[in-house]
Amino acid sequence: MKEEQVTFTKTDWQRAQTAVFNEYDRLIKQLHLAGVDAAIDQARRIVIYQDLLEEWKHTVPTLMTDLSDNPVALAVFTDLDTDGQSHILSRCAKKMEDWPDYIPSPLTIWLELEEDANREG
Repeated sequence: MKEEQVTFTKTDWQRAQTAVFNEYDRLIKQLHLAGVDAAIDQARRIVIYQDLLEEWKHTVPTLMTDLSDNPVALAVFTDLDTDGQSHILSRCAKKMEDWPDYIPSPLTIWLELEEDANREG
């Protein structure tokens, strides 16, 4: 049986982009409240979030072109349907924390995450 691909509109992508930015802001606010020691302990996670966020800073048409066929990135829409918030940065950061040292470009990160997802099933 062939899976039907959902097409998201520019408005959908703008909403997703805002939700991803808000997820990053939530992390920064949590760390601010937790104090400097907590921020230091989470330094790697902060850097990973920033790297992931770079791709989402593009204009919406570019974002749509780059990520519209990436199931890992598209999971943000499931998040939005579930509770109205993005959790994609957190999910991806958990996976990326297990990666060996790397210095990829923002788009490469999303392609690597897609490959990981495909290998996992």
